[in-house]
Amino acid sequence: MSDSGRRIRFFIFAILICFLSFFSCAEARGKERPIAENGNLDLSNWDFTKDGTLELNGDWRYYWKEFIPPKNFQDDLVSEPSGFIPVPGVWNGHLLNGNPLPAVGYITYHLRLYLPDHSPDLAIRIDDGQGSAYSLYWNGKLVAYNGHPGSSPEEESPEYLAQTSFVPHSKQVDLVMYISNHYHRNGGFQMPILLGDSAEIFSARDRNRITSAFLAGALLIMGLYHIGLFLFRKKEMEILWFSLTCIVITSRVLTSGERFIGELFRDVPWNFMVRIEYLSFYLGVPFMAMFLRTLYPAQFNKTAMIVIFTLSIPPCLSIILLPPAIFSYTLPYYQGLIVFSGIYSMIMLTIAIFKGLQGAKLMLLGLGIFFAAVLNDFIFYQFHIGPGYLTPAGLFLLTFADAATLGRRIASAFNTSEELSVNLEKKVIERTKELAEERDRTDLLLLNILPKTVAEELKSKGSVTPVYYESASILFTDFVGFTKIAAEMLPKDLVEDLHNCFSEFDSIVSRYGLEKLKTIGDSYMCAGGIPNTNFTHAVDNCLAGLEFLRFMQKTAEMKSKMGLPFWELRVGIHTGPVTSGVIGSNKFAYDVWGDAVNLASRMESSGKPGYLNVSGSTYELIKNFFVCEHRGKIQAKGKGEVDMYFVSSIHPELSAESKGITPNEKFETLRKELNLKLSAV
Repeated sequence: MSDSGRRIRFFIFAILICFLSFFSCAEARGKERPIAENGNLDLSNWDFTKDGTLELNGDWRYYWKEFIPPKNFQDDLVSEPSGFIPVPGVWNGHLLNGNPLPAVGYITYHLRLYLPDHSPDLAIRIDDGQGSAYSLYWNGKLVAYNGHPGSSPEEESPEYLAQTSFVPHSKQVDLVMYISNHYHRNGGFQMPILLGDSAEIFSARDRNRITSAFLAGALLIMGLYHIGLFLFRKKEMEILWFSLTCIVITSRVLTSGERFIGELFRDVPWNFMVRIEYLSFYLGVPFMAMFLRTLYPAQFNKTAMIVIFTLSIPPCLSIILLPPAIFSYTLPYYQGLIVFSGIYSMIMLTIAIFKGLQGAKLMLLGLGIFFAAVLNDFIFYQFHIGPGYLTPAGLFLLTFADAATLGRRIASAFNTSEELSVNLEKKVIERTKELAEERDRTDLLLLNILPKTVAEELKSKGSVTPVYYESASILFTDFVGFTKIAAEMLPKDLVEDLHNCFSEFDSIVSRYGLEKLKTIGDSYMCAGGIPNTNFTHAVDNCLAGLEFLRFMQKTAEMKSKMGLPFWELRVGIHTGPVTSGVIGSNKFAYDVWGDAVNLASRMESSGKPGYLNVSGSTYELIKNFFVCEHRGKIQAKGKGEVDMYFVSSIHPELSAESKGITPNEKFETLRKELNLKLSAV
């Protein structure tokens, strides 16, 4: 047998070994794992230390189109369930009174657990979303949630995030899961709940996160590196297609599994995140096909590429144009396309190996490992057997094989003389690019600290001239009872809550053309009429202040339903003269000074939770726009008695609705006239 034939057999044998190694993980069987029967799961004889983590699978009670308070189960105050339903699994098609359940709806799942007398500290783990939104209660305590389940699309807030949480020990546990689905093709308890030793659960979570972070980082670096390389060798189209493949795979890793992007940006709409997840998965097929086409054009002919692109484009367009409940139906079809494309690619790569083409063996090995990972994941998803999801790792190894093949081709394309000339030019261009990027980063950082006009003056002159404004409106906010509630919160939860609130405030301030000045602890300060002078700043500040209060009220209502503590907000506004400028040499700070700032702070501290309190000077500027209540002269610390007013809403005749929330056209006309009138004066 020739050396070439022996090498081919070696690579095929290596692929088979990879397949067998994946399946060998599924052979291990420990102690027989109990499953739930008739909504009860007896774990009294389960040793979590020796027997390990357990999936809470089996038949759970369910109550269709009901959200039953968790306490009712503990007090046995519930009616007969709608029936029993296998978990995990979708509820689509499950028969209730002879009729199949639809995908859209909401449900209460219930499982009664019997735990051993003595067990280590326990924790639960849910690897992904259930339906579109869910809340999980352990003896009445909320221990995990994704979004906010609701009985209608308007009430539901969908979200997909992995959840890990400690749970208190109890011999008898009522596990209650609210699930709603109004946005996806599948509804139901789709992923099992893992229960086990908290150290083991959290350790597994950390391993998953480290692995995903490594994969995403490595793929992103490869993608960005090859994009940079393509900029200097634009004739090498295989570099472009490979870099795009790396980028979309990176996006897939970050938006699935541990879902780092979703965890980092929980305010980003679920609708957007799920589109990114699907699109990054779908685009991998045409990008990888074009990469192979540019490497081996004789084997991957133009007709095959047209077929693959023709079959890929409609599902990709459906993700952009259609809602998730519709475009998610393309997933089984697209999985079939992946199988077809993969088999075709492996056949073509085998032909390339026989023809002695460079890198074909390594590419075939990477593709074989990837298919082994995909097959493992299919079995794991359907039967929960095996080492877990391996597709990201398979993608990484496939990409690594692609990178190695591409690297060899690029290396062989350079001769010694070309290397010397190109490397010298490349270093100059890369350094210039780095300096430009560094300058852009510096400019962006400066704009995050200072207003644009102030930042431009600082860059051009090296200093900023203080400016006196005859009239500006200063707004202060403060959370009532912050210190008491914060003392009972975890640091992570405290910072996350403050971030969510202040991020929303930032968005509102930007929308009304105000300038954020700073946050001090739980206080927020912004101003209108600076650095760009206008004469509607008092009205703009009041609109922003009322929107602050509405946002906090909605947040309080949501947290109250979940039994979580919440903050109440005081808002105060005063209008008067101020001086603005930039102070500091190491850390610049744009700020304002003047008695108006002190009075604005007194307006906030003299107000009431849930109210917008303004001074008499502000009232004179906004009284024609808003419904106000005169409080009389109120004692303000260090200022004596000051006229104060509560601003409750927009005047009915100036509002687009009866509640006085949204300005109508008449309101906007008056505001423009106010600006023109005062600017003329």
